[in-house]
Amino acid sequence: MERETRKSHLGQNPLLPLPPQSRKAPGTRKRGRGTCPRSTCGRSPRSLRPPRESQKNPPPRRPATPGILLPPPTPRPTAKSSESIAVTSLGVRTELERWGFDSSVLAAYPYVFTRVSRHGSALRLQSARTTLVLKRSPHNPLHVEAMHRALDYASRRGGPVPRWITPRHTGSTRASDTPFVRGDDGLYYAMEWIDGREVDLASAADMAKASQSLSKFHQLTHRWVNDESTGEERRNLPSAFDIVSRLARRTEEMEKALKRAEIINEEQDDDLFYLEHAPVFLRQAHEALDRLLAPECQRRLEQERESPAVCHMDLTPSNLIRKGQMVYLVDFDYLAYAPRTLDLAHLLRRGLQKANWAPELGLTGILQYNTAVTLTRVEYRLLQAFLAFPHRFWRTTHRWQQGDRHDDQVLREFRRCVREEPARKKFLEWFRRQALL
Repeated sequence: MERETRKSHLGQNPLLPLPPQSRKAPGTRKRGRGTCPRSTCGRSPRSLRPPRESQKNPPPRRPATPGILLPPPTPRPTAKSSESIAVTSLGVRTELERWGFDSSVLAAYPYVFTRVSRHGSALRLQSARTTLVLKRSPHNPLHVEAMHRALDYASRRGGPVPRWITPRHTGSTRASDTPFVRGDDGLYYAMEWIDGREVDLASAADMAKASQSLSKFHQLTHRWVNDESTGEERRNLPSAFDIVSRLARRTEEMEKALKRAEIINEEQDDDLFYLEHAPVFLRQAHEALDRLLAPECQRRLEQERESPAVCHMDLTPSNLIRKGQMVYLVDFDYLAYAPRTLDLAHLLRRGLQKANWAPELGLTGILQYNTAVTLTRVEYRLLQAFLAFPHRFWRTTHRWQQGDRHDDQVLREFRRCVREEPARKKFLEWFRRQALL
């Protein structure tokens, strides 16, 4: 009768537990034909044993409800799988989207990023293994590929540039065929983050290291152009050898601003100030152009055009990072073929403007640049012409014409140009005597 009851009971609902009579007594097991309590076999009962490592803090079980099928328990993620989605997919990706970056590009780099911070137009991404900088390029793929080839050549030969981080194919550990990742909003590339400080170009020590690094960079990129670059790559990077015509256009812009101030004839401080001081700076601009148009300077520029170096073209303190005894060049958005003296003039000018055009600082920069690449006499002429052009006055004029003509900030910048002019003239005269120009 008991067997029939059990049979009909299971037939009605097989998920209900067995009747109490059919259950084995806890703590017993089969031994031969009979059963014996485990406590009598020289072993402690299962309930009294210490739990194994894998059994500590087991996940709570949901109680079974008669007549309801329970879903299988969700498996715990392993340490590896939880690490791969923990912060990168939540915190860092959210920050990238907030700053307008495409977060899907992170899948191309084999790191689990735990921190992100904004640095100008780039993002600093940190993981347990490395720290890199992610940039969104404004250029086309051919430009980025040529830039990668030039910088990788310099980096592999000990140049003062960070290492390029090659992306991988999605879902694979194999390196990608391109040095960039295509996002929804453009091309992205990553480079090693240089953990250092911005240089102080008014410091003789920092100026010396920066000049050494710039000279080494020009030397290595010039070798790359001659040894490894192709004709197509020569066309993929822009050229700044139109510098003479560019300076001529800037001179014309200052002349037009002067004529406009004369025609308007307003009794405004900025107009009156420009009418008084602009002719001096215009004369300096014309003198600089005359030096650049000299036959020997034109021949030198043509020689460099045929066998150029790749120049940085944006040597601000934030793009020069000192780490130990080396200054690294970073942020290469304006990379171009150009006269190397143009790059050096940008570096020296920024330091000299901060140091009130101290001749000692300029001498330090020039001497340290000559450690890797020696300047020729004609290049000294080019360097003097680039430094003599009134760059700060032109830049303030351009801002004045493009924005509010009666902005107090612009007037303060004009006055600053006039205040530094005596020291600037003194430096240019000293440079002319030292270089025997």
